[in-house]
Amino acid sequence: MITVFTPSYNRKKELSILYSSLLNQEKDIFEWLIIDDGSSDDTKEYITKLKKEAKIKINYIYKENGGKQSAYNVGLSNAKGDIFLCIDSDDILKDNILKEIKDDFTKIKDKPNIAGLVYLQGYINNKDKIIGTDFPKDNLETNYFDLYHKFKVTGDKLIILKTSVAKEYYFPLIKGEKFVPEALIFNRISKKYNFLCLNKVASYKEYLEGGYSSNYFNLVKRNPLSNRLYFKELYQMEKTIYNVYGYILFSIYGKVKFNEMLKEHPAKILIIILYLPVLFVSKIRK
Repeated sequence: MITVFTPSYNRKKELSILYSSLLNQEKDIFEWLIIDDGSSDDTKEYITKLKKEAKIKINYIYKENGGKQSAYNVGLSNAKGDIFLCIDSDDILKDNILKEIKDDFTKIKDKPNIAGLVYLQGYINNKDKIIGTDFPKDNLETNYFDLYHKFKVTGDKLIILKTSVAKEYYFPLIKGEKFVPEALIFNRISKKYNFLCLNKVASYKEYLEGGYSSNYFNLVKRNPLSNRLYFKELYQMEKTIYNVYGYILFSIYGKVKFNEMLKEHPAKILIIILYLPVLFVSKIRK
């Protein structure tokens, strides 16, 4: 079974559009798991109505607001399927794609080094156009890090995991913060697993005003310690000045003392050289 997981916060309108796309799937092969991250709109009443209609299997869980990644962790803990598909409330699935995903999973089910599948995504308002680039070849086996850094693929992709693998990698949650870069988890997965990348569109996205994608820098600035951890781990995989810059910048935004910043990173000379210039940037960057 596939667990179609959706974290949601005040997205009743968007959930209705996603729900319509779920009605165009083979209903007996999936559950729709919604983690409501403390919504104050009518999300609960709307989902209660859908459950009574019983057109698809729905599992709805309400929690106090803690951010998308805390909702992800709750969703992962409650997933009943052996395939875990996370789709945002403002995205939709291609018609009948869940049957294709189930069939594609037979290619990797018994391969212990493959974590899951990666598909292309398109735009809701222009379904003939893919987001970013496609993969250099169909059925490419590679890890997430190399996909973007070695093969230079760009754009959001739909990443689907074996639930057993996903449960090895819960998001780290830092007190007082509500966002962790998703790439942090996928980079960790890259150290142990590959993905099978398929050149076909599986879902469509809309980048909403006020969503994560449209406000990304302000979002990570408000959650600096999580992004500091991301750049610290990224440097282990790609030893670039940019990754040291990111580590310093978000350490500053997170009010981390210089001595602690220096102690916790291997590139100590670069930190000493870059600290004052990055401190200046932190004062002027909005």
